[in-house]
Amino acid sequence: MSSGTPQARTGARRGPRLRGLTWLIWQQNRTAFWIGLAFAVAFAVYAAVQHQHAVAAAAAQHLDSCHGSGQTSLDCLRDLNRFGQQRQFPLRRPLQAMLLLPFLFGLFVGGPQLAQELESGTYRTVVTQSVTRMRWFAAKVGVPLAMTVVISGAIAAAMTWWWHSIAKTMGDMFPWGEWYPFCGVGPVVVGLSVLFYLLGTTLGLFLRRTVLAMGATLVAGGGLFGLFEWVRPYLWPISTSNAQHTYQAKFPVNAWALGEGPLSTGGQRVPEFLNCWSKDDPTQCLTSRGITGRWAEYHPASDLWPLQWTATGVCLALGAVLIVLSVWWIRGGFGIRSRKVPADPR
Repeated sequence: MSSGTPQARTGARRGPRLRGLTWLIWQQNRTAFWIGLAFAVAFAVYAAVQHQHAVAAAAAQHLDSCHGSGQTSLDCLRDLNRFGQQRQFPLRRPLQAMLLLPFLFGLFVGGPQLAQELESGTYRTVVTQSVTRMRWFAAKVGVPLAMTVVISGAIAAAMTWWWHSIAKTMGDMFPWGEWYPFCGVGPVVVGLSVLFYLLGTTLGLFLRRTVLAMGATLVAGGGLFGLFEWVRPYLWPISTSNAQHTYQAKFPVNAWALGEGPLSTGGQRVPEFLNCWSKDDPTQCLTSRGITGRWAEYHPASDLWPLQWTATGVCLALGAVLIVLSVWWIRGGFGIRSRKVPADPR
């Protein structure tokens, strides 16, 4: 009987197990991971319930025939407005709150990740235990990075499922091109979370102070998000429409409108004459100035997911740049110049 016990114990240990430095980093971050994962699971359950309620409400009110496509039917408008008050408005707060998710990963996971070790000097203990600086850096950044992807991916999937059930019914009455819901659904949530996390780790590596790194991550993250919003419309080719003999721009159903303006008889874009719209006959006023049409720039609804994946790719590319920058800094000795030992006078 004693000979069978070791075999049984050996068989019970089969499967992937964390060891060494990876186990140490996991132990340091396991509380944050379990809290984040528990929140993700709870939110997924809540989103699933809300999704089912939205689908059932749309079917009960027979809203499939309206599709939120600018229907002029008073019945459709009334029913869609009622549905929006019941389902769309409660969804807006969670979508707006999703913007905080990347900041949370950047401030509370990324910022302290390396800064605490460098500030306290505990990293020296690790790198003297036959562990290279690069191996320490890879484990210290890689384990929380995997946690960031898992948690943000789970939350993004739940939010996207909840949002899609309502957006499908509301159509252009729930614009998809605004900063929310765009930044609160889809793969871009994971991309932004990874980027802000790596931004926090990089700033922590350079600044070597936990509180300072967290504050810098907050400021830099705000600027980064502002830059992201500025370039977001240009991440995918913009569609254009030119319409003559009309004074109303032509946008497809559920399009993200970026801009519009007047066209001359020859099809050139000309300045807007706002004073014409205050005239008794604005059409005659515009025609007298050679304005006979309107141009429009937009993203059709089919551009949503190409824009999402392109934005995610940009975030991951910037994250890769931050990793390269951090590796260069570590190879240089954390930016600390080594002191020369004076020669022995003897």
